[in-house]
Amino acid sequence: MPLHVEVVAAERSILSGEADEVLADTAKGQVGILPRHAAMLTLLVPGTVRLRRGSEEEILAVGGGFLEVSENNVVVLADSAERAEEIDVARAEEARRRAAERVRGHTPDIDQDRAQAALARSLSRLRAVDVARRRTRGRRSPEGVSESGMVGE
Repeated sequence: MPLHVEVVAAERSILSGEADEVLADTAKGQVGILPRHAAMLTLLVPGTVRLRRGSEEEILAVGGGFLEVSENNVVVLADSAERAEEIDVARAEEARRRAAERVRGHTPDIDQDRAQAALARSLSRLRAVDVARRRTRGRRSPEGVSESGMVGE
């Protein structure tokens, strides 16, 4: 019996579907949710949410929020969320660079909490892309040759 998963961000519904497992970054570390998990509500930190269905994996970057589990339903209410394949890497890297400069600046006109939050969001987006790339690098093509070019990996 799979989990039913809903991921909703402030601006739109991101995902609605089924998963065998959900992994999410919380304030107390990463949590794994399997079918028949106990009911829970937890705070999400900027990071990734990973949904596994068989050998497939969907990776999302989230900017924080909440995760609720009840009766094989997982609801993620995210401050912001996007699928790894939708992320513009150059834009995310530029946002990371700007946020890091603001954090290092320590000038009185810079809100350090906002700068730290912006840095965490940009890093979560880049981490989601990195995880997705590593995941697809090892997949085999139909001819039995992996994307890295190794036969029989």
